[in-house]
Amino acid sequence: MDKRVGRWRTGSWLRGFLFGCSLLTAHCLLLTVPVWADEPAGDTETEILRAEIQALKKRLVQLEAKVAEQELVPPTGAELRGTTGIGEKAGLPTLELPSGLEGLAMSGYADVSYIYNFQEVEEPTVGNIGRAFDTESNGFTPHAFELVFEKPNTDQMPIGFRTDLFFGDDASVFKATGLGASGEDLDVQQLYITAKAPVGAGIDFKVGKFVTLLGAEVIESPANWNFSRSYMFTYSIPFTHTGALATYPIGEWGSVTGGVVNGWDIVDDNNKAKTFLGNVTLTPLESVTLSSNLITGAEQSGDSKDKRTVISNIITWTPPVEHLTLMANYDYGHESGLTQGTGTSGFEAANWQGLALYAKYDLTDTWSLASRWEWFDDKDNVRTKFMSIGSADNIPTDIDFYGWTFTSQWKLYEHVLARLEYRHDKADEQVFRRDEGFTDYQDTIAAELIYHF
Repeated sequence: MDKRVGRWRTGSWLRGFLFGCSLLTAHCLLLTVPVWADEPAGDTETEILRAEIQALKKRLVQLEAKVAEQELVPPTGAELRGTTGIGEKAGLPTLELPSGLEGLAMSGYADVSYIYNFQEVEEPTVGNIGRAFDTESNGFTPHAFELVFEKPNTDQMPIGFRTDLFFGDDASVFKATGLGASGEDLDVQQLYITAKAPVGAGIDFKVGKFVTLLGAEVIESPANWNFSRSYMFTYSIPFTHTGALATYPIGEWGSVTGGVVNGWDIVDDNNKAKTFLGNVTLTPLESVTLSSNLITGAEQSGDSKDKRTVISNIITWTPPVEHLTLMANYDYGHESGLTQGTGTSGFEAANWQGLALYAKYDLTDTWSLASRWEWFDDKDNVRTKFMSIGSADNIPTDIDFYGWTFTSQWKLYEHVLARLEYRHDKADEQVFRRDEGFTDYQDTIAAELIYHF
């Protein structure tokens, strides 16, 4: 029972009790009136008692009316506010969840930014070349509003679920084919059911739509060290999958994960073949974490034979330097059967690879600096697909991209982050726009504000 409601009910009972006691007292006093009436009219004590009795009668009438009025009025919304959980923190009525949703957790974030490109491109539709999430070259962007509902599985209920609802410009970038209209600024980024099988140390299953295991970076900006995403995250690996995964812990060393999915960034499979997804994560030392990921399968529409394979390795190290964290990510990709439809002739397979080095240093509890150096080799121009550079005849088949990114992050409040970032891009071909022509470099500066909960 709500404590405020309990106090209201207790107050009603107490007022009734006091009213009864007062009524009994008045009744006893009234019984003595005849005795006092026989006394001389001028007796001062008798007159005082009579005045007190009249005052008591008036008070009883007022009290009775007040009690009757309060019993007819139910508790107010303020009196019914919750005293535990979300109701207590937000000052809202307590929400009683169905039994199947006990333990439901909610989280998410809102993300906006302003980006300026120093190339002074007159065409606003050109944007920042080579970018995925930060394409606006001179303006504000409402990147994301993500709302996550998660019901973890427990010993009492070994079945759980998670769904990530995503709104904003970023949704159109990673939106999977087959789920809603293409290019929409809303998406169900993840929607899966979890289960735990009591086999050995326990096997964790995940069935539905989920983000990829590959890469050092993720879709959610607050979880990354930098504001902009790397070339490797944009071009080397997928964003999401639809299928099933199983994870088994390897004692204190780490875990192993394997599964079957429909493919890259699709909900409905585009051929008859399935794609294998695997991961091994190890912690050989307390300060070192190793993660090796593999995805292989046929990804071309109507082609179940030719395979696309990517190996992604990540190492995270916390050196004996206080507040410093280092990370490295290397990807290698290969795909066969790409002679047709790529704009490049004379080859039957494509290869790409990349390396990204990260460093993050916490200057204080609320201020940190992060840097990223990266190299991405799109050997056959099949991942970045720069098809027109200067003229239709000038189509490179081997482009190397380099990037240097420096990000300063401030924790303004408990749930608010602010970032300022400078990024310099370089390529060995003139793929970036400048004025009305092309150049081999690009410089941008960005400011980002995040509210996470």
